[in-house]
Amino acid sequence: MTRFGRHAVQFELTSDRFDHSSVLPADANAGNRFYGRDVAELLATKLGERGFESSFLDEDWGWQVHAKRADSIVLEISIHHKPEEDAAREDDWMLMVRALQPGVVLGVIPRVREVELDDGAIDTLVDAFRGEGIELRRAPG
Repeated sequence: MTRFGRHAVQFELTSDRFDHSSVLPADANAGNRFYGRDVAELLATKLGERGFESSFLDEDWGWQVHAKRADSIVLEISIHHKPEEDAAREDDWMLMVRALQPGVVLGVIPRVREVELDDGAIDTLVDAFRGEGIELRRAPG
């Protein structure tokens, strides 16, 4: 089995467009107390406009976008508000992106494996944010 995140790529963005200060709703999954819903919603919409079957959901650790391409590869994008207790960084966000390929084992058992994120997927993500005037930067490392 492939280790989680083996091929994952991290990106960063800085924008004052996204909410990181309002009172968070208590009715989200597991009382989700994480910002990023508006980032997930924007990204799911922009990927949908680019031909992906996309959706977003909240997890007990934050927000995630799933975007399925025509070739069945699913981009899984986890969103994290990244202020690191520094007021100067309150508009910083981090995305962890990985590509998942569905398949089968022994011809019948469904499985999903993580594959390398291709340049086309990266270009699509960069373009989706660029269209909103936001620079998506690949994180060092």
